[in-house]
Amino acid sequence: MDTAFWRAWELPCHTEGIAYTDTTPPAVRSAPEQPGMSALSLSHAEALSHSASDERLPRTTRVPVPHMSTVQPPEPGPQERLPLVLIAEDHEDSRDALRTLLDAFGFRVVEAGNGREAVERALADRPDVILMDMMMPYVDGFQATREIRAAEGLRGVPILAITAMEGARQRVLDAGCDDLVPKPIDVRAFLEQVRVWIRRGHSA
Repeated sequence: MDTAFWRAWELPCHTEGIAYTDTTPPAVRSAPEQPGMSALSLSHAEALSHSASDERLPRTTRVPVPHMSTVQPPEPGPQERLPLVLIAEDHEDSRDALRTLLDAFGFRVVEAGNGREAVERALADRPDVILMDMMMPYVDGFQATREIRAAEGLRGVPILAITAMEGARQRVLDAGCDDLVPKPIDVRAFLEQVRVWIRRGHSA
């Protein structure tokens, strides 16, 4: 995994009751080796109970009592009502990291590996927000954004550009994006951007 992709994994992010308090992303954590149990399926109480007292758990899965964090998962609700995020990113490790984070905080996720797939998935799935890597093969994020903006029914979908390019903000806004998520990604700021733009919609 490209650790430079993230900037703030040291934040005490709560993932289904499990707090990650060091610099290792959830995507590379080992899960409890018990039948029918995974790290992301433990409730808050179960996670604390197992981490504190269950000697059967491998030492690598024990977690500290979580600290308070301003980053909290959304309230649970029916699956069909959860916001849908389209991740358009050609690097598989980066897609996996974003998907793991968004899954943990209550979002549904669909993925695209290049700009052409991004346009097709946007048309098919009608996401609530699109995370668009601007440098992708075949069709880059700039062209994909322009095509999505021209598509009937997708003009109101917010698109957040993800890029490490210096001075790219005006260029991505001119292409039709609503905001820019700079790499390396600050987790807290990123989650807030996603939530704000889902509520706000495209700033046409």
